[in-house]
Amino acid sequence: GGGEEGEEREERDGERERGGGREWRKPMDADEAPYNCLQLEHVYGYRGHDCRNNLVYTASGHIVYMAGAVAIVYRKTGHMQQFYSAHTDDIISLALHPDNIIVATGQVGKSPIVNLWSSDSMQTLAILRGYHERGIASVSFSKDGTKVATVGLY
Repeated sequence: GGGEEGEEREERDGERERGGGREWRKPMDADEAPYNCLQLEHVYGYRGHDCRNNLVYTASGHIVYMAGAVAIVYRKTGHMQQFYSAHTDDIISLALHPDNIIVATGQVGKSPIVNLWSSDSMQTLAILRGYHERGIASVSFSKDGTKVATVGLY
């Protein structure tokens, strides 16, 4: 009776430790990068501790602001966010064109860029690069919207 049950239990426990008696084999795709399928759904918070003029209202009444390397267009109707994610580093400056649709966002980094994009279509209209070395501390449009001025970090 009792002795056989104990021996059987020890044998099962030993099999578990060895993986059930099966030999472990490396999966065929173990050396490949995993499939990347993450999708941004919602951004909480915004960057405000070291930036000024970091939130604007568009012609459609939507709110544009930034968090990390993403610019967010918040649409009050439906409590929805759309994301402009063409930047490669944190956005630290933002300006709204006089048409209240086009947005300029400047980033920090070794080769900082200013992106001009539409808050309606979320499409990039232009990328300005090569003028600054550490970041774009401030960006602004002229009153008639024909020029963009930037101030770099030094």
